[in-house]
Amino acid sequence: MLNCCNQLNNWTIMSKHIFIANTTFDALWSNAYQLNSLIPYAIRAKIKLLISGTEQEQLEQEGLCQFFNNLSATTNVTSITNVTSITTATSDSETTFVKRSYIEKQYPFELAIFFLYQKDFDHVRKTTIQLIQPYHELDQFLVFIEHNLPLLKTLENRYLTNNKHDTITRDLFHERIHNDLLSQWQLPDVIRSSIPTWDDIITNRSLFLDIIGGPRMTFTSRLKALEFDPILIDYKVQLSLDMAYCALRQRNFKLSLSKLNDTRNRLDLCQNPLIKSIYWNEIYCDVHLKRHQIQSSISTLSSLLSTLVAKELKKMEIKINSLQIIDERTASLNSTYIQLNSQFSRTVIDFLLAQPKAYFNYENDEKISQAKHRQLEIYLYGFDDQTTNIQKADLLISELFNKSVNILKNNIEQQETDLQNLSLRKYNFAKTMTGIFTNIRIAKENILSRDYNELASLCDDYLRRYENNEDENNLMHNLFSGNNSNKIAEIIVKSVLSSMKYGSNEGVKRFSRLLQIIELYPNTMEFIDNRLQEIPCWMFFDCLYQITAYLDKPIGLKLYQLIEQIVKLYPQSIVYPFKLSYETLQYSTNDPILKHNLEIIRQKLDRHTPLINEFIQALNQLNPQQEYENWCKELYQLLTNDRNTRDINKLKNHLKKFKNILFSDMINYDETNDEHSIIITSQDSVFNDDKDQRLIKPRLTSIRYQFKNTVEKDLDNLFGKQGELFSTVLLTDVKSILTNLGTKLKSIAQDKTNINDYSTWFSLTFRQQHRILGTPSIREIEIPGQYTSKKKPLLEHHIKIVGFDEKILVLQSLRLPKRLTIRGHDENDYRFLVKGGEDIRQDQRIQALFLIMNDLYDNDPNCNQSNSAHITVQTYKVIPMSTKLGMIEWLDNTRPLKELIEASYTQAEHDIISQGQHPRKLYQDYVTNVFQKSKPTAKSTSNTIMYAELFISLTKTQVQDEFNKIQSIIPNDLLRRAYYKMANSHEGFYTLRKQFITSYAVLCTSHYILGIGDRHQSNFLIDTSSGQVIGIDFGSAFNAATVHLPVPELIPIRLTRQLIQLMSPIGTNGLFRATMIHTMNALRENSDLLLSTMDVFIKEPLMEWMEHALKTSKQVSQSESNTIRSDDTYAKDRIKSARLKLNGINPAVITGSDLKLNNFLRPSSLKEALRQMEKVVGGDQTQNKRAQILMQYESNRYHKLTVDEQIDCIIDQATDVDILGRSWAGLETFM
Repeated sequence: MLNCCNQLNNWTIMSKHIFIANTTFDALWSNAYQLNSLIPYAIRAKIKLLISGTEQEQLEQEGLCQFFNNLSATTNVTSITNVTSITTATSDSETTFVKRSYIEKQYPFELAIFFLYQKDFDHVRKTTIQLIQPYHELDQFLVFIEHNLPLLKTLENRYLTNNKHDTITRDLFHERIHNDLLSQWQLPDVIRSSIPTWDDIITNRSLFLDIIGGPRMTFTSRLKALEFDPILIDYKVQLSLDMAYCALRQRNFKLSLSKLNDTRNRLDLCQNPLIKSIYWNEIYCDVHLKRHQIQSSISTLSSLLSTLVAKELKKMEIKINSLQIIDERTASLNSTYIQLNSQFSRTVIDFLLAQPKAYFNYENDEKISQAKHRQLEIYLYGFDDQTTNIQKADLLISELFNKSVNILKNNIEQQETDLQNLSLRKYNFAKTMTGIFTNIRIAKENILSRDYNELASLCDDYLRRYENNEDENNLMHNLFSGNNSNKIAEIIVKSVLSSMKYGSNEGVKRFSRLLQIIELYPNTMEFIDNRLQEIPCWMFFDCLYQITAYLDKPIGLKLYQLIEQIVKLYPQSIVYPFKLSYETLQYSTNDPILKHNLEIIRQKLDRHTPLINEFIQALNQLNPQQEYENWCKELYQLLTNDRNTRDINKLKNHLKKFKNILFSDMINYDETNDEHSIIITSQDSVFNDDKDQRLIKPRLTSIRYQFKNTVEKDLDNLFGKQGELFSTVLLTDVKSILTNLGTKLKSIAQDKTNINDYSTWFSLTFRQQHRILGTPSIREIEIPGQYTSKKKPLLEHHIKIVGFDEKILVLQSLRLPKRLTIRGHDENDYRFLVKGGEDIRQDQRIQALFLIMNDLYDNDPNCNQSNSAHITVQTYKVIPMSTKLGMIEWLDNTRPLKELIEASYTQAEHDIISQGQHPRKLYQDYVTNVFQKSKPTAKSTSNTIMYAELFISLTKTQVQDEFNKIQSIIPNDLLRRAYYKMANSHEGFYTLRKQFITSYAVLCTSHYILGIGDRHQSNFLIDTSSGQVIGIDFGSAFNAATVHLPVPELIPIRLTRQLIQLMSPIGTNGLFRATMIHTMNALRENSDLLLSTMDVFIKEPLMEWMEHALKTSKQVSQSESNTIRSDDTYAKDRIKSARLKLNGINPAVITGSDLKLNNFLRPSSLKEALRQMEKVVGGDQTQNKRAQILMQYESNRYHKLTVDEQIDCIIDQATDVDILGRSWAGLETFM
């Protein structure tokens, strides 16, 4: 209660809550609880009411004044060591001494403000000195204080001269105050500083200005205001407006409106009332737009229009037209105005798209009056138009969209011209006048880039919806019919490139979408030629994987010059993206020019980075089993059953390839001699001087030596030494023998931990390489993952590889990935996990989406102030090198969640589990028994049918009983025990637990939006040094686990018993829920860029998300994965699902919709199972929050929930035993 009042600045309620029944300050000293819990709020409330309250409220603070004055009247000071001495003092004088000592020690800041209010400058000075004593060792702080302490003397002099009416002295004083004080005063950060911090600064500065201006510088008319210095008046009003803006950014809408109400009648008294008035209007409109955005859809268009936002925007338009762009501040006001127009139009359009009939139905329960209709007409056509009346939703949508686009275009063009014509002095005017024209609202990026991003965002949002068929009522047809879609696409292309020109990181993130647009709308290609040259090439680093994927398409001709520049300046930034794309592109294009360009780029990269090819091949050699399996797959394709149609020469060459890669580790071949070589012009001849002339003879490593000795004879018997038996061998015999050979290879390689057992390249290449620091060389290899679009790279600071640790760590998973330790030239070690046989591009794309989310969290005030733990998703570097090879940054001090939990069993508990009581086995037996009881004659079945029987045959009570029975043999505090072991003390456990809760809540929100499934225990890592949770292995994303797996996942996030127990005693209702709410708020308010990037990734030309999800799932057999292929609607469905989540739709509704898309559930025999699954997902209305909300909004299942409601539904669905007890056994939901 008291904290809420503190955040809302409601000092009256706070004071009444503390001082009940004539409670006095002296009465609050009776016990330690009141002293620690109530006194801080009591003093704060009384001080605030004394300083900033009404005259009546000030008179009511006599108790505080008397209390402080009594303490200050005492001359002797005794020391105080603890609270107990206060409550146990024996005499009145001793009690007074103790109280004074305590107050001076604990509340010197409040004392200083009190005495300043009373103009008792001697006490102010003494208290201020006492305040800074604890910081006497901080030199910079002392310099600041020593510079500003004389202001107290100045303030005292001003107070004295004020009484003498010395006009000359007063003018000189004002000049000094302006130059020495106001121009230096800065405001705290809007995002990272709390409301109480802001209020302290604003209130205290206002008090300072009141004393300067005279007794209580209050004024209600211009005549009264003439008695005060205009600079002080202007600054005081500006402080209140800045406080309102801060409250707006922190979603404290009530406080923001309160501050706006305080300043409304004082705007005309300022030096520049037009600027202050526009600022006021913008904050007012923004408050109501943001409030509408995060609230339930009950807050309909009718309630938004009742706030008169449309009318205020129209008034603002008139004011903006008379505003001259003379500096960065006025440009910022104009920028905010056009963005508010865009937000308002989006809000109305989204309402019309969702409920097109509601706006025009005057008889509905939430009818929109004709007066509110009139507001929209005024907004669109002005105050003078009395005749226009639109009665069709599609026409109204077109009018709103076109108006916003025109406002954005026209204002941006004019503003760009004005800013470019300003002198450097005028353009930096806002910076030189920081004290008066505060610059807190200007975003990190340039104003123009922000405006171009808004224009691109508005146009692209609705164009994407149109492309993805999300317009179910066909209301956007007028927007994109005929040539309109090309015009909108042109605006997007120009806007994205312009924002990048001005240094926008958001523009960089939108560039991948730009490539997609150009492919869909080829006419827009002509607009990128000159604009690309205006952008530094390093700004494209973050989208190189997308850029290189388009090099076989017509846009590749436009991108060629950019690629050439990157290859020349930063070749190691593009080498891995290009080589990965080249695998597919070299065969996908028939255009001779594009093919020629591809080969030119390839050869230049080979010459700029001669060791990279060797490095990639050496990394492949760390995975001999995968090389063997890949070779076998290629052989089976060549070795058809029809022996007459076999290409013997290809088969013989393929056999030679086998001996090259598995009987030796020769990797130094000259690629420039192949059939695709192209003669490069003379300007590239410089490369010949540095051409690598090494000749390394083939060597045999330990693994290859053993493998050759073991299988060479069998291989010769099967194919012949030169492959002469390929014409007679049978495919079935080949598969049988090669399977046996693969088993032998695995047994040879599995125990090898020395890097030279796999490849000698690592030691031979770097053994005698001596690097001269500061001297770049094409024979250097940089440690991957050092390039980013956020800053220009300094290549001399990039870490180069100088060697490798001879020991590697082999992880015991399916493909035996290896941990490789790289030695950097900075004498540090860098560890990476080398994964062979896997396409890790999906993990790389998911990490990119996490980075976008982290930017949103970082710019959200609630995510920065909710607790001491930093709200962010911990990411790591993922470097795909080919479709079957990649490196992932190794995270030190981490252990899998599963391993951490299982290590917490006591010996007795472990013995019980090992004696046939393993919960995984019990759960699988439970599933099998239910099926066999229902289908006793069935001999075999699929996982889909087996698990479907759980939904058909069992009631909720039966499921709960069986599930609880399995859980009963598992201690519920295994994870809690693990965290106790990690901590050094009880305080350490509390800190680790808090880090766990916060990081896991952020992870859950992020995973939910991206639809990341298959969240079994091994897919989470625990950082044992911090307690944070890290997600890994994102093979199943965008709800693929629900849509495409044989046993669909129905839980939105993993929230099982061990996790909840660690959060006890509060459980999910405390910090976990609050953090999820803060993060979901941040994502829902800024969803466009996230959805745009997801759309690009899902539709990426060289990616097969659904196929990847099927092949990486342990549920799906090889035969099942081969029977299903992606279709054209997959990407559109996934984007629609993500948009529904970001719109706050009930998670049960989304899961139910995804279930209907699951191919495994489409047979008519599973119709009843699908119906029961949907019923279970919907929940029980007597127990489940999600079901109760569904019932509450039964007429509209796609009702927009508040963020709180949405998170409650997600947690409810994730913890529902009725779902957990019917889930896939591999998820181990019983843990």
